[in-house]
Amino acid sequence: MARSSLRSPMAALAAILFVSAATAQTTGALKTVDPCSLLTQAEIQQALGKPVQPGKLKANNNPAAGSDCSFTVADYGMFDVLLKPLALSETPARIKAEFARLKMNPVDLPGVGDVSFFTSPGYGMTQLHTIKGARYILFTILVPGATEPAQKTAAEKLMRTLLPRL
Repeated sequence: MARSSLRSPMAALAAILFVSAATAQTTGALKTVDPCSLLTQAEIQQALGKPVQPGKLKANNNPAAGSDCSFTVADYGMFDVLLKPLALSETPARIKAEFARLKMNPVDLPGVGDVSFFTSPGYGMTQLHTIKGARYILFTILVPGATEPAQKTAAEKLMRTLLPRL
């Protein structure tokens, strides 16, 4: 079993919470966007190559933590879109350093957004983190039977589709 598949889901959650925490003022008021509206079910299904259920917006009362939409992929997979304002204290270097500290090995993806990188939280999941202007977008993907490279390719395609819609 690959070493990355042995990591605790709690470490992945801790990293997401680090990025989602309201640490100060955000870089400015952003228009509220429903993350479920940024990609169609058909676009996600085509990119992932598996059936996808409609997205469900997760309840969140803290605007600084952003909005989260989760799609079920096949029987037990998932595609999750987190969209949040970037806090003043959140920089790409600080965010990447935190994931590196958690041994999630950030890997840059040049040419997507202002800054993009992948992490591997384990359990077959792939994450794509993108900063565009004052927004932070996080995809978390788990596609049953898909390899990490296939999930990365799908994530990049979907991020390139999403970004012009913000």
